[in-house]
Amino acid sequence: MKNPLFFSCVLLFAVSCSSSSSDDDPGPIVSEENLPGDYVFTKDESIFEQDPSVARYSYIYTNKSAMFRDDILKTYPLSELVKEEHCLFTVAESQCDGAKKCYTIQLTDDPELFLSAGSSSNKEEVHLFIFHGEKITPVGSPSYYSPGDDSDEARFYFHKAEDVKGVRTYAIECVGMPGWYLSDSPPGFNYAANVMTLQKESNPEGAPKWQVRTVK
Repeated sequence: MKNPLFFSCVLLFAVSCSSSSSDDDPGPIVSEENLPGDYVFTKDESIFEQDPSVARYSYIYTNKSAMFRDDILKTYPLSELVKEEHCLFTVAESQCDGAKKCYTIQLTDDPELFLSAGSSSNKEEVHLFIFHGEKITPVGSPSYYSPGDDSDEARFYFHKAEDVKGVRTYAIECVGMPGWYLSDSPPGFNYAANVMTLQKESNPEGAPKWQVRTVK
C-alpha cells in the first residue's frame, strides 16, 4: 500500500509551486488581443521645436472638421486635456478582408466621427480626415455607427512596436491605402503646419510610431 504521507507531501509541494507561480505572473502579454479601448495618441517627444529643459509630448486632436497635432507638458494630466480638447479616441475591432485584424478610430465624445485617410485638396499629399459614419439600428439591439463596408480608408492596421517608456506603441497603417502610415511630419506649405498627414513606408518598422495612452 502506498504511503499516504508521501501523497500529502507531493500535494502540498504542488500547491505551493502553483501559488508561487501565480504570485510571479506578470499578467497577460499586451497585444492586439486587448487593443480596443479609449486612448489619447501621443509621441513621446514633442514634434515641434521646444525648450529642451521642459519635457513635452505631442498628441493628436480634432476640431471635428480636420485632424491636428499639438504638444503638451508631460506633467499636465491627460484627464484634464480630454476635457479641453477632442483628443480621446475609441479604437474598435472592425471587419476586414483576410485574417489580419483591423480597427476603426472614432471620436469618443461623438462616435459618428471616424478618422479616415485621403488625398489632400491639392492631390499632392495624404492627410488624416474626419469621416461621418452611418447610423446602424439593428432590430432589438442598440444603434451604433459604422464607416460602411466600402470605407477601408477609415480602417487601420495597428502594428505593434516596442513599448516606449512602458507605454504601448504602434505604427498605424491605413487599410484602404496600403503602406501609408500616420505621420509625425508636417504637410506642405499650403496647409497649417500641425495638420495630420500620412507617409508612405515599405514596412511598419520604418514608419512613425504612436503611443496609445489610457486616461486615468
